Order: sequence, then structure tokens, then C-alpha cells
Amino acid sequence: MSTTPVTAFTEVIDTVAYLVEAVQDEQRSASTPCTEWNVQQLIDHVVAGQRAFAVVMGAEPPVTWSDADAALEPIKDTFRMSAATLVSAFEAPGALERMVQAPIGEVPGAVALHLQTIEHLVHGWDLARAIGQKALFDDTTVEREIEFARGLVEQLPSGPGAPFAPYRNAPEDAPVLDRLAALLGRDISE
Repeated sequence: MSTTPVTAFTEVIDTVAYLVEAVQDEQRSASTPCTEWNVQQLIDHVVAGQRAFAVVMGAEPPVTWSDADAALEPIKDTFRMSAATLVSAFEAPGALERMVQAPIGEVPGAVALHLQTIEHLVHGWDLARAIGQKALFDDTTVEREIEFARGLVEQLPSGPGAPFAPYRNAPEDAPVLDRLAALLGRDISE
């Protein structure tokens, strides 16, 4: 049976949710491979992205979706709620064909799905590294997103203010998730 892109994304979200739920209170201030953020800030960033893309994809945001409320809600519940809203938005009829405004410009919903899948894969890798867990994503999904990310990275600006750090080399025999992380500027040797 073939996995649809939305089904694959749902599986990625579930893996990241597992990692979020594994975070211990004392780990919230731990550094991550995404050097701009600690664990709490990384999760907040992913949740903010879920919420923003859900709205872009046509979801009606719950009344509780404000930055002020986010800090008051339990982190695990917040992640699951925003993730479910985002998945529902991608599952809506015509969502993947409709043009939407993403941070990189106007794109089809299918491209927005790729962007969020890559975001969750790489930040899931960041989170797993930060809390000493394994990010058990499907290799086929990761390979598909590497191909998309290669084309994306070639089109985006580099240097200060770029959405990704410069590409880093990864050994050919490195795990597929490490290769994606390196493509998007992570130091996989740490």
C-alpha cells in the first residue's frame, strides 16, 4: 500500500510528538543543534510554525491560539493540538492544489506540506539530539524530503538571514536523517 504525503507527514508529526512528550522539565533549557534555540524555544518554534501553516492552509485557529496563551498551556498538549489542526488543514479537499502564502513565497499546498515535513524532520532530529533520544522517522519519507530539500536549498539565498545554515558534508553511509540535517546546515558529528 502506498503512503500518501499527508499520511507520511502524520507519521512524522507523531514521531516528533513522541519526542516532545519525552522532554523532562530539566531538559527545557538544554541547548540544541539548532544553535539559536534551547529545547523549549525549539518546540515553541515548531508549534508556531504549525499554527501559522494551519492558518495559511485555511484552518480556523482555536480561540486559544495566541502567543500569550501558548506559554500557559502544557507544552505537550499545545504541540498535539496544533499538530492535529495542521494535519486536518492539509487533509482538506483541494488543500494540496490550492496556492498559499508560505515564508518562501506563494506556493501550492503540496509544497507547503513538503516545507512542514522537512521542518518537523530536522527539528525532530534537533530535539532528539538535545534530549538523548532517537528520532525514528521512516527512511523513505526522509529520502523523499532530501530530494525536495536539495532543490529548495539551491533556490534560497545563503549567508546572513538565510533560512538555513550552509550545507555541511555528510558521509555517504551516514543515516539518511543525518544527511538531511547536514544538508540544512547541522553539524552531524556532535
